[in-house]
Amino acid sequence: MSVKAAAASSSTAAAFYATLARGLDDLDRSLSTSAFLSLPSLRCALSLLRAAHAGLARLVASLHLPGGAAWLDEYMDEASRLCDACRALRQGAAAVEGYAATAARLASLLSQHQHAAAAPAAASSHHVLHVSARQQQQAVARAIGVCRREAVAVMEENRAAVEARAEALALRLAEGVPADAKLGGFNGFRGVLCATRMLTSFLLTLLSWGVLHYWPDAGAAGAGDCGAAYFGAAFAAALARAQQRAAAEAGRCVAAGGGGGGGAGVMMYEFRRARAAVEEAKEAAERGAGDLMAAAAAEVGMRAGALRTACEDVLAMIDDLFDEVVEARKKLLDLCSGGAN
Repeated sequence: MSVKAAAASSSTAAAFYATLARGLDDLDRSLSTSAFLSLPSLRCALSLLRAAHAGLARLVASLHLPGGAAWLDEYMDEASRLCDACRALRQGAAAVEGYAATAARLASLLSQHQHAAAAPAAASSHHVLHVSARQQQQAVARAIGVCRREAVAVMEENRAAVEARAEALALRLAEGVPADAKLGGFNGFRGVLCATRMLTSFLLTLLSWGVLHYWPDAGAAGAGDCGAAYFGAAFAAALARAQQRAAAEAGRCVAAGGGGGGGAGVMMYEFRRARAAVEEAKEAAERGAGDLMAAAAAEVGMRAGALRTACEDVLAMIDDLFDEVVEARKKLLDLCSGGAN
């Protein structure tokens, strides 16, 4: 490789690291200004993940890599990990979306019950209305029980899914540069891939906390070598800041009881708020006050709608990411089979 080509590759890689640093700064701002793991933060994390892997695929074509060499296997391993993660995240988000539908049905029952309780009772039909109101009250109690059980089931199923695959997906809040990493290998490709892998581990961990399961990663944030000497100070500092921000926000959320079950569980903000609304509805139904029931119906309906919208958005972005990674793999295989050098 000529000196001129090497300088061009180095410049391209530096631009890539700078782009990742800006994306991490955007994510850090989102984590600091939005409710922890709310839709804006999840959307920001998915957007950065898509941008990182699209940029990685574009870089390969500019690094003059030999066809059929080890770099392709290394890239394919990372792409396979991301595809497997997309499947797991999609499964988790779909389960949470199912809970949103159950909560929406509860909101409808609450509203019907509140209207029936507020209706004037004529003397001739008082007994019939009384029986109907009691039946509706029982239906509401059953629906609340279904919602609460489904929330627990979603969290248990998602926990089992992520714990079974966490090691394979390398879900770690902070992943440092391996001590034996040869970052200059394949015209700098290994360095670019290493930075992408570190970023991916962090982002997949955040997304897993959001739609699958939160588990503490005490002391991990900032513990690894973020590669300032090779990837540049901007990328290393931005990654460390975002990791530390995520760890701090998660700690505050769990301390406030936001995760449910002692902190473990699905941490998406919209899911936590929907669960809280169901608990408030349970209290309102037990007290039987009309104004409380009306407020509970409105709150559960609003939170269920927000959760459904968030899940639909997240699922669409996961599907787009999966499709893009599959397409990038195909293009690189075609590039190599065409005799890239």
